[in-house]
Formats: sequence, C-alpha cells, structure tokens
Amino acid sequence: MFARLRKELVYCSKDKADWETAKALLSAAEVPCQAWESEEAPVGGCGSKIDHRTFMNGKKSVPKTIYRIQVSAPDGEAARAALEGKVRPVQHYGT
Repeated sequence: MFARLRKELVYCSKDKADWETAKALLSAAEVPCQAWESEEAPVGGCGSKIDHRTFMNGKKSVPKTIYRIQVSAPDGEAARAALEGKVRPVQHYGT
C-alpha cells in the first residue's frame, strides 16, 4: 500500500506511551499508517561505534529509542487532524 506513495512523518518522539496513544488515535480515525521504533545513531567520528551516553552520568540512562509514525501524503491532513492536541507535537530526532 505504501510502496508507491509519498510518505509524511506525522509523529516522532521518545515517549512510548504517547506513541501507543497516537497509533490508537490513527486507528480509530481509520487512517492507515506505518509505525516503528529505532535507536538513535550515536554521534561520533572516525568510525566510533561507542555511544558516549552509555558511560555518562552513571546514574540515569538516556532514552535512545525513537518512535515514529508515517502516513501516505494524501492522508497527512487527516492524520494531523486526528493527532492535534491529543499527543505531543512532532519532534525530529535525526530524521
């Protein structure tokens, strides 16, 4: 379904509960969407594969997972209308 359509990112956050709410709202509004989670790529140079946040502060773990939802471009307005005021606004993390 999404293979040949242009896509729009309508949700991007680090809050899993809010992401679940956004998916439920889009499902209730019957807006087809793709929802996925991925880890943020660490910042580093020269082939550095170590995420410095793992060793910083020892006390508190920094959330690294980003939750995203995208819809086809024709459904973008309907998706934003369904989500507006009910979940956090879109925050772009490395996209």
